[in-house]
Amino acid sequence: MPELSLLIEPSAPLPAERVDALATGLAEDLRTVRGLQVGYAQSPATSHGKSPQAWELGMLAVGGLFSATTMQAIARIAVAYADRVRARSIRLRSGDNELVVTGSTRVDPQLVEQLARLLGVPATTEPSAGAALPAAHGNGGGAPTGS
Repeated sequence: MPELSLLIEPSAPLPAERVDALATGLAEDLRTVRGLQVGYAQSPATSHGKSPQAWELGMLAVGGLFSATTMQAIARIAVAYADRVRARSIRLRSGDNELVVTGSTRVDPQLVEQLARLLGVPATTEPSAGAALPAAHGNGGGAPTGS
């Protein structure tokens, strides 16, 4: 089963307690999506030039049913959350690949397709139940990175 990591990148340096509170808020938003299991990252990542402790701080692990609607919900929640808390970005990572969203990222079929490629699942899978989606803001695009 694919797993997705979400990392909150604050726009300014914040104390660890505040970053943890931001991750808790994002986790609560993600838990509203049926079929997702959300938890805190248990093991630190070792890449991207940051210390392992810094990378784990503010990182969530998400697994479960990744349907088209679920992936759209994840994208909308990440974009809306980045906008609401004025985070620089939220990185969505699966393996060595990443997708970066900001508060100005536009949630459209292309972004859902990029997320599906990131997870290695079809973007056309229909879910058994819909999910309530927070409104997204802005009109930018996601920036995929990785190999």
